[in-house]
Amino acid sequence: MRATEIETFQRQTVILPNSDLINAAVGNWTHRNRLARVDIPVRVAHGSDPRKVYELLLSIARDHPRILRNPEPMVAFIGYGETSLDFELRSFIGDVMTSVAIQNDLRFAILERFAAEHIGVPRPQAPQPMPGDPPPFPAAPPP
Repeated sequence: MRATEIETFQRQTVILPNSDLINAAVGNWTHRNRLARVDIPVRVAHGSDPRKVYELLLSIARDHPRILRNPEPMVAFIGYGETSLDFELRSFIGDVMTSVAIQNDLRFAILERFAAEHIGVPRPQAPQPMPGDPPPFPAAPPP
């Protein structure tokens, strides 16, 4: 069987039968250009001002020197979680190979700006036992 070797971004070698290359869709992140979109999911605590969150996220993306101005970055308010308001920061970058570094920059900037603006991030909620529920762990035997 004839096959093609492909190296992933994680340096893993994938051996793909040529018949799969001919008969199936193949994605290539750098074939025509290196442009890529970076999506950062962001959750904030209920009670946060969603318009302020929107503006802060947009400002963070616009301030980053490696985020493209065209297409312009955007923020989507994507939903309401049990403990959060859910957003997604979407930005385009000129080189897909720099996406991890740029995502790190954006995440640090988000945490720093949210702390400065007193915007909370949701904390995991431990289940609260109801009266009559068994204890989560068996009681230790008396000494």
